[in-house]
Amino acid sequence: MKILLINPPVYLPTTFPFSLAAMKAELQNSLQESIEVLDLNAVYHYETFKTEYQKLQDSKEDYYTQLEEFNTVAKSDHNKISKSAMNNQITNATTSSIKKIIEHKPDVLAISLTYNSQIFVTKQIINEIKKDCPNIKIVIGGPADYSKIMDGTINFADAKKFIEYLVSIGAKEKTTGKKNTISAIPDFTSFNKEHYFTKEIVYPIRTSKSCPYKQCTFCTHHENKTFEQYDLSTLRSTIQKNKIKKICFIDDDLTPIRLKQISEKIKDLNVTWWCQLRPIKQIQTVLKVAHDAGLKSVAWGLESGNQRILDLIKKGTNPTDIATTLTVAKNLGINNMIYTMFGFPTETETEFVDTINFLEENKKSIDIVSPSVFGLQYGSKVMKYPNDFDVTDIKLDPRTFLSDKISYKTSSGLDQNTVKKLMKKYKHQLQKMNKLPRIISVFKEQVLNIK
Repeated sequence: MKILLINPPVYLPTTFPFSLAAMKAELQNSLQESIEVLDLNAVYHYETFKTEYQKLQDSKEDYYTQLEEFNTVAKSDHNKISKSAMNNQITNATTSSIKKIIEHKPDVLAISLTYNSQIFVTKQIINEIKKDCPNIKIVIGGPADYSKIMDGTINFADAKKFIEYLVSIGAKEKTTGKKNTISAIPDFTSFNKEHYFTKEIVYPIRTSKSCPYKQCTFCTHHENKTFEQYDLSTLRSTIQKNKIKKICFIDDDLTPIRLKQISEKIKDLNVTWWCQLRPIKQIQTVLKVAHDAGLKSVAWGLESGNQRILDLIKKGTNPTDIATTLTVAKNLGINNMIYTMFGFPTETETEFVDTINFLEENKKSIDIVSPSVFGLQYGSKVMKYPNDFDVTDIKLDPRTFLSDKISYKTSSGLDQNTVKKLMKKYKHQLQKMNKLPRIISVFKEQVLNIK
């Protein structure tokens, strides 16, 4: 049996897709079958934007300027692909992807979807493969919104369930060796570094599933998902086998204990790394240990500088501890990236400005701000319990390939139009706080390529 794992177009590729590297390793660890990987998204960009890639190699122009320019060009292309797909027009991204899939002659095609922007090409791939190669079994997995394109395909929630499915259709299990689906060393060997728009690859690594906190009322990532920490015994081997020098830990959050455990595992490997943390008091004492082990940048979930909003979000933080945490990190030499969320239901203009003022007061400890505007999403506690957040008039507007778009009103606080006006009003002030290239707020792992 030949199993082909693919990452379909389309999003701008700056680093390897961890899901494919991990899944390949888990399957190889458990099955006596041929496992192949194609990052069709990276290949598509490399083949389509040869001028931009060549310029990256040859030009002495600042990398982040090139990345911002490429992002603009690529986004225009991505929008055209989405529109073409919705009009039932086969795109070049689809045609080239299908050709490469068929060349591999798989028995099983497993599609990993991380971003909603991949849905459009994926829908076309499924349709064409089912029409031209009906014997290929198609399965889908990942966090993207693919509910409307399943069309009889099979969903795999994790490696264990996928392996069980493969065995049920004839895949042979290995009779010796480990078959632990959370400890195999991710296999990055299928990826061509030249296909990624970066100066130096920052390797994604995940050490847990779901989130250890799981309380934030806006969050949609963890519904019905049990938090599980992976065995760290292979972390050093992963780094050494793949000759990794830069790492972005893509865990949704790391507890102080976990941060310390990771730091102790890798402290002598001469790596630099990035992670996402909640700015709580308990994390402060661990930051030096982590920095000494190579931690260079943290993306902090600030969300708001107002205590009432933080409590409504159930963030479990307070502005005083947040400010101290940022100061401690900055004094160690850690780059602080700040996630903020404006327009949370019931937020007033005064509370909106509280966040602006908090950022202004602590800008010496801030390297870059990544602002966002609250949006109501399926699976969040705000969506489940709208009355608790004064959310009213929820309406669902149908979309072709994605879940219905959600619109809503609030009976108190700022309306959405006012939030947009305030965001425009304070945009320049927020941007002035950035000490790092603004594009890093989009491609966060690329902070490790700052010289």
